[in-house]
Amino acid sequence: MKEVLCTGEILVDFISEEKGKDLAGSETFRKKAGGSPLNVAVALRRLGRPVAFLGKLGKDQFSQFLLSVLEREGVNTKHVVIDPGCKTTLAFVARDESGNPDFVFFRENPADANLKLEEVDVDPEEFSFLHVGSISLLFEPARSTYMEVMEKFLRSGKPVSYDPNVRPSLVRDRASLVRDFLEISSKVSVVKLSEKDLEFLFPGRDPLEVVDEVPTREDGLLFLTLGERGCLVKFKGEKKLVPAFKVQPIDATGCGDSFTAAVIHKYLEKRPESFEDAVEMAKFANAVAAVVITRIGGVDAMPTINEVEEFLKNNLKEDPSE
Repeated sequence: MKEVLCTGEILVDFISEEKGKDLAGSETFRKKAGGSPLNVAVALRRLGRPVAFLGKLGKDQFSQFLLSVLEREGVNTKHVVIDPGCKTTLAFVARDESGNPDFVFFRENPADANLKLEEVDVDPEEFSFLHVGSISLLFEPARSTYMEVMEKFLRSGKPVSYDPNVRPSLVRDRASLVRDFLEISSKVSVVKLSEKDLEFLFPGRDPLEVVDEVPTREDGLLFLTLGERGCLVKFKGEKKLVPAFKVQPIDATGCGDSFTAAVIHKYLEKRPESFEDAVEMAKFANAVAAVVITRIGGVDAMPTINEVEEFLKNNLKEDPSE
């Protein structure tokens, strides 16, 4: 089985242990490995997929911690570049009563933004799938590097997924972000985005309406996550709201990333041909995200395939999409 290649940032989340307090009022934080692409990579591994990671780390203590997490989780680190001149990005996270995270980032010569094309040597034929997106597409030289890697996979006919994972506090040029979003979405096999992503990309517009303006390939899948309401799936001109499973939320950090991993897992299991296939993918992804939101977020919250199957077994009689 060929590996999925996940690309982008790896960072450290310091998550407030005081739910309902903002960052100014929080006093105690728990260190967790994070970064959207890393969450996707670990989630895929726990679902049983072989995974490799393409990105850059520094040689600081936090980078050493993150490399050890990749190795512990069984993610292939052959394409992780170590640069002694760079440092790991730190994110401090507080959660509201529903578990929705608020982020503040500390970035000093961040490793994730400084991956250069000459440091990358990947052959698309060695992989089954490519996942791109998130913070590393906001900054040069990483943006150009990852865009070229994506084009290389597309030319090889490999499926690609994309999650913009917008973090407004890091966006320097909104117009450029929108242009990249529209270009990438029109080319890839899977687009996954959140309601908040669309609210930032198309301010003042109803996300459920503006989603029809997101360009996708004829065979492209689009998933719009809607928190406790579930997700909207769009495929081959049809769309449907697939409700979420009812669980008690604890921390939403990483939920969207687990959803993305679940979609990739199902795509590789059976490439969707009908709209019903796409809806089944959405149901499975909703289940994975439902497990994650009941845990303290990031890498550690990602479930194994056995845990997801047990969740579905216990909740099938309450399948919200029926």
